[in-house]
Amino acid sequence: MPIIHDVIEKGHAVTIAAGGSQKKLLQYYFPSCNYVSIPGYHIKYSKKAWWLPVALFFQLPKITLAIYREHKWLQAQAHAFDHVISDNRYGLFNSQLTTTFITHQLLVKAPYKWAENLIQKIQYYFINKFSECWVPDTTAYPGYAADLSHPIKMPAIPVTYIGPLSQFSVLNSATNNTLSLKYKYCFLLSGPEPQRSILQHLIESDAGKLQDQMILIEGRPSDLPNHYKQQGPLTKLRYASGQDLLDIIMQSEFVVCRSGYSTLMELLPMHKKMILIPTPGQTEQTYLATSLANRQMAIMMEQSGFDLVKMDEKARQHCFIFAP
Repeated sequence: MPIIHDVIEKGHAVTIAAGGSQKKLLQYYFPSCNYVSIPGYHIKYSKKAWWLPVALFFQLPKITLAIYREHKWLQAQAHAFDHVISDNRYGLFNSQLTTTFITHQLLVKAPYKWAENLIQKIQYYFINKFSECWVPDTTAYPGYAADLSHPIKMPAIPVTYIGPLSQFSVLNSATNNTLSLKYKYCFLLSGPEPQRSILQHLIESDAGKLQDQMILIEGRPSDLPNHYKQQGPLTKLRYASGQDLLDIIMQSEFVVCRSGYSTLMELLPMHKKMILIPTPGQTEQTYLATSLANRQMAIMMEQSGFDLVKMDEKARQHCFIFAP
């Protein structure tokens, strides 16, 4: 979003290709932009973490087809654009245009080194077809993503580290530092089903064991009216975005969330105390949470053994170290 905002500020006409909840979020920030739809990857995740690699393997033909379709779409629309900026969409390259690929994950963590090398070769096959690559992380290692964004082997095309990106940077947040704490814990739910709902059930089941005020944002954007629902000390909200979400985060002492990179880019610059629960089976999230926990920048807990009382004990005892 900061990139879209910057391009608009420079006077360029912007077309946004998106769908689903992502499109709704972007329309909130950029209502005057032109929007088009292109087929998504529609990756399905398993309930069992150990089955996830197998589930993803069997979806490779579907993912490959989606990459082919988005590439053909751009070929047909190339005359309408001067520059295409692709956020992890591997098919949006075109030799007639300047094309920029954005990713923080130049190395995909896998259980075996040979698998990491193979995935990187496939990944770089597509990335090297772009004009350039932007990495939303700091130039200096470890940055936010450590080995993921600072691999030994780099793409053949020019790579630029552009610093972390956050949806909150386009808001007028000058007054947020004056907000007083209202919640001990803010639970931000996100990511694929069924894991999102499994974590929500674990939190709600234990909510009555704590007396501190907490808020749970379900992460379910919909056309239904949004409303607050009270469950003991736990306040539930279907969704929050923009300034509303930022205000809730600033009013919370701890943020409990997944360790997806987009979430980390938003919270780390704010020096929020984070408790990270990686989505089971997603090696990237496990790696990021472990890396930050090892630097005492966050607390990591596994979903399989998640307990709200134990989480509270860890939060009270942990000494957080915030990067400059």
